[in-house]
Amino acid sequence: MPSPNMISEPLDVSFVIEQLENDEIQEGCLTAEQYTKLFSAYLYTNELCAAKFLWRRVPEPIKADPELHKVWSIGKALWAKHYTQAYELIDCKWSNVLEPIMIAIKRRIQQDTLKFISMHYENIQLDKFQTFMGVDREQAERIVESEGWTCRNGYVLPIAISEPDVGLGGSQEILDRLVTLSSFTSYIEN
Repeated sequence: MPSPNMISEPLDVSFVIEQLENDEIQEGCLTAEQYTKLFSAYLYTNELCAAKFLWRRVPEPIKADPELHKVWSIGKALWAKHYTQAYELIDCKWSNVLEPIMIAIKRRIQQDTLKFISMHYENIQLDKFQTFMGVDREQAERIVESEGWTCRNGYVLPIAISEPDVGLGGSQEILDRLVTLSSFTSYIEN
């Protein structure tokens, strides 16, 4: 189980996503701030395809918004699996509205990374672990300790994190949302 240091209360952004998607469908366009919130929510829920399609729908003048562009840059880095770049972009200065979601996105990526490392590595160099987690050496050592893992001769020895099987709950809702969005995108493009 992930450590208490790495677990934070998960954000429920499903309402925000649903509301902003509905606003976009009804109004035909959102403000730069609304698009930025929607992008951030997609990144938090790891819906990178939805974020990519959203970028294609954003009107060109709105794409010039600096904060929206920074969020899009994070999405591109995550899409390309350039996590070091994503961490650097996330660690930038954000508005008061976006700062909490950026912290949550970073924690979600770190939790996913911890799970991946625990399931796929018998050992990993501490330097590489630091890079994967986007932290300095001291923070990396604290994370290793809080997970109950060991660090020996410059290598982290992880213990597998087990999670209960959650099944496919909610997949119909996601499918319905994607059908609605793809219909809307097709309508706009034609």
